[in-house]
Amino acid sequence: MTRVLIADDNPIFREVLKRHVTGLFDCDVVEARDGAEAVALAGRARPDMILLDLVMPGMDGIEAIRRIRALPGLAEVPIVFLSAETDRRIWAEALSAGANDFISKPYHRQELAARLSLHLKLARLGRELRAQNALFSRERYLAGCVQRQLLPKDLDFPGFDSAAVYQAQEQVGGDFYEAWDDGHGVYLLMADISGHGASAAMLMAVCKGLLVSLRAERLAPAVIVGRCNKLLCDLLDGGDLDMFVTMVLCRIDRATPVLTVVSAGHVPTFVLSSQGILQIDSHGPALGVIAGHAFAEQAAPFGPGDTLFCYTDGLTELRSPTREFFGEERLRELLGPDIAPKDLIGEIIEAVLPFCKGVLQDDLAMAALRRL
Repeated sequence: MTRVLIADDNPIFREVLKRHVTGLFDCDVVEARDGAEAVALAGRARPDMILLDLVMPGMDGIEAIRRIRALPGLAEVPIVFLSAETDRRIWAEALSAGANDFISKPYHRQELAARLSLHLKLARLGRELRAQNALFSRERYLAGCVQRQLLPKDLDFPGFDSAAVYQAQEQVGGDFYEAWDDGHGVYLLMADISGHGASAAMLMAVCKGLLVSLRAERLAPAVIVGRCNKLLCDLLDGGDLDMFVTMVLCRIDRATPVLTVVSAGHVPTFVLSSQGILQIDSHGPALGVIAGHAFAEQAAPFGPGDTLFCYTDGLTELRSPTREFFGEERLRELLGPDIAPKDLIGEIIEAVLPFCKGVLQDDLAMAALRRL
């Protein structure tokens, strides 16, 4: 049942107002004789609405409003003051203190009914909205937990040193990476789904499931990427959903010092060696755009001591408070052949966080794999 707190030092006015309120609504009424009692009762009774006078002995109505607003759980309860005061500056002070509305004394019963009905309705809608937001936040949190479980638990492959990091802009995101070892080669995949949030996260889960089935077939990198493209073109309805996926799939052959790369609209991939930095650019479109596209494989030397570095554009497109991009040039300055993967990623993070002041504009992922 709705509970209304009435605070007024005039017992006759309290009784009249109580009769009107109970006649208008199915509610329970608690009464206070002054501001201090109103504050105490508000804390105990947890009313759904508070009606109070501004001029009361001891603590006045304005101070009572301030103190009620400071009580836990009462920041949103509607407070309506009733007063014969004609100085509008005092009305403004009461509203600034936290009151929602005012009614002049003597009041008209129809006006009382209309205003109180409105505030009770707004309060109910506010509670429902907060409950829905709390449920939505919990669902997003759980979705983020599930999504993190879809990422590789580690990149611990014999003969390799590795490190990776993933950070969604929101609780869930669209960037992801995958890595596996089939005994003949070590694979590292990095992907970026357009946009971020729930839709990107759902598509990320689809891609993850597809990759799990494809990698069991021991297919060539170009075939894996092509199969992903076919599925995504069917799923995204030829681009009508305005979504796409950029992806790079790398395979390091265990028997020979060769790296094979297939890149579909993705940012550059880097090989760090004693000979310098090799940049491997994308030569194919993003996935989900052109059905039937034949993706080509690019080969590069990859011997002991060489490091493979992959990332998503959330890294280079980080912006400073002045809207300047972090960019590829700053990234290249941080890439070195003699840095362990964990140290390499750590140094990049130490450089980008001060640059963007800790504010991500997109999901971000990066991974480094070094041949021992």
